Amino acid sequence: MPVLENTLQDLRIGARSLRKNPVITAIAALSLALGIGANTAIFSLIDAVLVKMLPVERPNELVLLTDPNSHGVSIGTESGVRQLLSNGEYQHIRDGQQVFQGMYAAESDVERVSASIDGGAPEDVHPRLVSASYFAVLGVSPAIGRAFSPADDQAPHNAPYAVISYAYWNNRFGGRPDVLGKIVKTAKASLAIIGVAPQGFFGETVGQPTDLWVPLMMEPDLKPGRDWLHDDESTVERVMWLQVMGRLKPGVTMKQAQAAISVLYQQILSGYRVPGLDAEHRREQLDQKLQLHPGARGANALSEQFAQPLMVLMTLVGLVLLIACANIANLLLVRAAGRKKEIAIRLAMGAGRLRLSSQLLTESLLLAAFGGAAGVLFASWGTRVLLRLVSSGPDPVALEIHTDARMLAFTAALAIVTGILFGLAPAFRAARVNVASTLKENTRAVSGSGSRVSFGKVLVVVQIAVSLLLAIGAGLFVRTLRNLQNVHLGYARDRLVQFSIDATTAGYKSAPAANLYLRLLDEIRAIPGVKNATFSQNGFFSGSESGTRLYVEGYTPAKPGQTNARFDNVGPDFFSSLGVPILRGREIGRQDTGASTPVCVINQTMAHDFFDGRDPLVKHIKDLFPGSKGEYEIVGVAQDVRDHNLRGNIPRRFYVPAAHGLPDVPEFVNFQVRTLADPSGVVSAIRRSVRQIDPALPIGSIRTLGELVDDRVRQERIVAQLSTFFGLLAMLLASVGLYGVLSYAVARRTNEIGIRMAMGAQHSAVVWLILRETLLLVAIGAVIGIGSAAALGKLVASRMYGVTPSDPLTTAAAAAVLTVIAMFAACFPALRAARVDPMIALRVE
Repeated sequence: MPVLENTLQDLRIGARSLRKNPVITAIAALSLALGIGANTAIFSLIDAVLVKMLPVERPNELVLLTDPNSHGVSIGTESGVRQLLSNGEYQHIRDGQQVFQGMYAAESDVERVSASIDGGAPEDVHPRLVSASYFAVLGVSPAIGRAFSPADDQAPHNAPYAVISYAYWNNRFGGRPDVLGKIVKTAKASLAIIGVAPQGFFGETVGQPTDLWVPLMMEPDLKPGRDWLHDDESTVERVMWLQVMGRLKPGVTMKQAQAAISVLYQQILSGYRVPGLDAEHRREQLDQKLQLHPGARGANALSEQFAQPLMVLMTLVGLVLLIACANIANLLLVRAAGRKKEIAIRLAMGAGRLRLSSQLLTESLLLAAFGGAAGVLFASWGTRVLLRLVSSGPDPVALEIHTDARMLAFTAALAIVTGILFGLAPAFRAARVNVASTLKENTRAVSGSGSRVSFGKVLVVVQIAVSLLLAIGAGLFVRTLRNLQNVHLGYARDRLVQFSIDATTAGYKSAPAANLYLRLLDEIRAIPGVKNATFSQNGFFSGSESGTRLYVEGYTPAKPGQTNARFDNVGPDFFSSLGVPILRGREIGRQDTGASTPVCVINQTMAHDFFDGRDPLVKHIKDLFPGSKGEYEIVGVAQDVRDHNLRGNIPRRFYVPAAHGLPDVPEFVNFQVRTLADPSGVVSAIRRSVRQIDPALPIGSIRTLGELVDDRVRQERIVAQLSTFFGLLAMLLASVGLYGVLSYAVARRTNEIGIRMAMGAQHSAVVWLILRETLLLVAIGAVIGIGSAAALGKLVASRMYGVTPSDPLTTAAAAAVLTVIAMFAACFPALRAARVDPMIALRVE
């Protein structure tokens, strides 16, 4: 077979040629390994987060009835498209639908729970409550033991079982088969392990670790003090906490399922008869709908947070690979120039130009294969680094990324494409060698047409432009991160720690809970080293938020719904303890008890929006949530603070005493403690104080405000760190390409430089000759790069904070750094040119 023989021959010749030039081969392979490895690592993460289907049976049949990106618990009411469902709503839909073979409900979020295994020491586990149909609908069979049965869905407290994940089985129990029957005991639940999920199955939610799945009927035991299994259909309030998924019946399309579920859900909503509901709230109750989503990829705890940053990083590493390709093309062009005599002789002896081009292209593909193989190793390391960056913070991220056939196929395709990209130019140039003129050239002279050098310079300009684009982007992302970390919060962030107390789980309700919070506050304030302390329900940057619609005395909204505001339940001396100024009136104090007149403090934004030009003090606001009787007198106006988000406008907010509570005394609160010195010195004392009051009180992790703010900028930190790394890598590759082109240019101009020096040119003039050429290339590339950055910056403008995409300081700094690196790379060829011996150069001539 001539084709096969030619290919094998090309491979042998290519391997021999690469072996003869180990330096060029090593530089090219390393450049490719970095470019291909970075692209493969980012793609691996994108695949795991956004692309890969659930490891379940026939995933394309699955449909989510809830928002795949929603997680947590929402208590109250919603209008428009529902994000999550209550258990009562799930049961109504499950029993009334006709389009799914089966349905399941799963807790939308996973929390860390302290548990003991077979009577051992307490340890953290991550349980997820699911309906008994969970494994059956997904088509997942346990590796050992059994899954849940329909009987496990019949009554609360009646299914004390757990199926553990394969990873947890290996990590915690060493994969031992005697795990079945072991007891996992939490505060109120004792769960017998009845099965182990199959290897590779992580659940229905990407990015959230699940150690054990527990029947939904065990909710009152796993979450003591809360009954989220039953809806009170005499009110509009719901506990929305479940992701719901169904498997389509054969022949039923997504469109048909959407129509049927929409009709069924409206019938369910119409069937609720809430007494005393006015017409407006009745319309709001009916203004709800379900939007079905493809369920093949499951729910996702990471896409909303990391989808856009990952796409930005994929673009960055794609540009780095483009620079690497241009770099290698330059190296191969220089190498091809040195082989011009060889190629001319082969053409003169009858070799076909197409055959020679094919051979050179095969050599490029072989080089790409080496780079791709090394890139797989680099990608494996890079993926681990990316996972550590993504997983940094208090919320664990469960992603298993392996080098499978799909990743190898992606790497192979990338290597082939890049091999063709950087191999075409040298192959094309080599095939155009003029045989007669080349054979007439002096064998000792380094000569050639200027066009080849010009093409190499074009590639260098492209490299400089792209690397400057990446450098400017990195600078913008770094400045955004710094601006967010230093944003003014409205209170001092130093020596401030926060932790949560869950009173409901420990059995405290209403007035006893309010008394508990005050008692804890007194104990914490008495700890040596504590400067002050207070508490609030939602806390700072905790992810918990509350909002409602208000009647505001003396304010008439232009449109319905324009009196929405956020609120928080706070402890006494909340503002003075944190150092937040009260601009008018007074703050909430010890005198604001459950027996006193209900009062509130509003923030500046709320005072401006509702009372612009009027005095808000002694005015009243009233909660318009159906069934609420909350009415409060405004006694103070506090300075605006940032306590939930670092970006965007500060929302309207009002604060009510926790003793009054809106709508009731909080089930949990977050304590904020200001210390006199390093907070780590009082952490253990805080825990002791809580345990002394009630050992059953669950206490959350104690974290500094700095750590809480850092969690909010995790995306920005990842993008800033990686864009800086890739920007520097791009500059390094560009400088290598510049060095190669200039070195070749100096070699070609040996005769010219010798003549100049023989005629009296100084060394400095020769050096400046090369540096001037470098500056011209840098200037052209900088103009293109800056223009491209200004144009493309609009695509990532939403990720900027405190800086514009065309920021002159960032642009100037990036251009200056690139110029310094480029001039450093040019110094070596320039100094080599200055050392040319005129006599040797003239003798060659």
